[in-house]
Amino acid sequence: MKIINLMIRFLVIIAIILFVIISDIGWASAQDNPDSNTISYLSARLKQLVKFAAPGNLGLNYFILPNSSDLSSIPADPHNPLTPEKVNLGKLLFHETALSINPINPKHWQQSSCASCHFAEAGFRSNLAQALGVGGLGWNKSRHRDAEVYSVEIDKQNILTPSVLNSAYQKVMLWNGRAGVTGPNANEPLIQEFDVNRFKLDGLETQAIDAMTVHKLGTAAIAIIPEYQKLFAQAFPDRPYVAAEVEDLKRVGLAIAAYERTLLANQAPFQRWLKGDETAMSAQELRGGIVFFSSSCVQCHTRANLAITNFRSVGFADHPQDFSGLNLGRGVITKRASDDFKFKVPQLYNLADSSPYGHGASFNTLREVVEYFNRAQPQKLEALYAGNLSVWFRPLNLTQQQVDDLTAFLETGLRDPNLMRYVPEGLPSGLCFPNNDPVSRKQLNCDWIN
Repeated sequence: MKIINLMIRFLVIIAIILFVIISDIGWASAQDNPDSNTISYLSARLKQLVKFAAPGNLGLNYFILPNSSDLSSIPADPHNPLTPEKVNLGKLLFHETALSINPINPKHWQQSSCASCHFAEAGFRSNLAQALGVGGLGWNKSRHRDAEVYSVEIDKQNILTPSVLNSAYQKVMLWNGRAGVTGPNANEPLIQEFDVNRFKLDGLETQAIDAMTVHKLGTAAIAIIPEYQKLFAQAFPDRPYVAAEVEDLKRVGLAIAAYERTLLANQAPFQRWLKGDETAMSAQELRGGIVFFSSSCVQCHTRANLAITNFRSVGFADHPQDFSGLNLGRGVITKRASDDFKFKVPQLYNLADSSPYGHGASFNTLREVVEYFNRAQPQKLEALYAGNLSVWFRPLNLTQQQVDDLTAFLETGLRDPNLMRYVPEGLPSGLCFPNNDPVSRKQLNCDWIN
């Protein structure tokens, strides 16, 4: 019996060796001859890895983002059910510069919106190391501070602005996760009691509501616009009007959060490939996907948005504009040393649309990020000394070809080319958007509106 078992083990080992040899031959061929047969081979190999990365028997479906109009398939807070009317209202409010009515300096009245720091062309990020809301001048990468006002009068972010793309899959918001009472915060009594979480909602709704106050927004100006009165009645039939009241700030936040949940990169080449189009990705993107799903990358970047709902320490440097001292990340709000230097794992879609990267804006290109993880040498040594670095933060030992391939997968394989479908053609206020300051109006060709 022992002899039979030994023979079976020997045959299994031989089979594995043959599989590896054949795979290596196929891999070399896939690099040299990217024809249809090569694409099919690479696609089959990636499919096997993706299925293996999915829990249970979920297979490829585990990584598929739903259609934005399929509201029943999009994760939602039960206290803020998704409806087409609410999403449509949120789409307008997210871009509405008429909400910006409480700036510290009156000259900045009605000049910014949520989309000032989260706009479609930048993958719903800001395209700046330091995003600027109220008090910013100019559009996209040219946006800068208004030099004629004091720094305290400017709404500036001292940490890199994360994307709201695919945010429906996040239970808590902000890099340290202090917004929201579900998911990682469900068993955190201290966080549950934060004022920001007073409505006991998911992070997306919590942040959107809180942003109304934080970013100096209000509803008085839109309350006098008949179209908004109609839109609010359709979205919130239980309170069919909008006024300059605290309750209406909450409803604006709920509508904006509903809209944000529909911001899904479901037309990216990788998404099309998951849905059956084997030609959606190039040979290099497929090879990059193979590197991604066969390495430790997928341990943290998984699920449909390629991000776990948790926090990891990978040693990124802090933001140069963060004057609060050493940023402890998650540890700041949980008060646990074991959480020091841990930050929320970000989603990976459409990162190529904007830069820089890392919570501290310490990388200028995605290739730099890939090379950083390939070396696994922390920028912030305090994170190393604290002993909190992720167990998955270790050298990937990739070849230069694999670095190139993985970078291509991140840059183009995960890039939805049509995010402008989420942007309104115009606003009920008639104002320029996403910014309405004098410099932006010229750059965005909005002067004709006025």
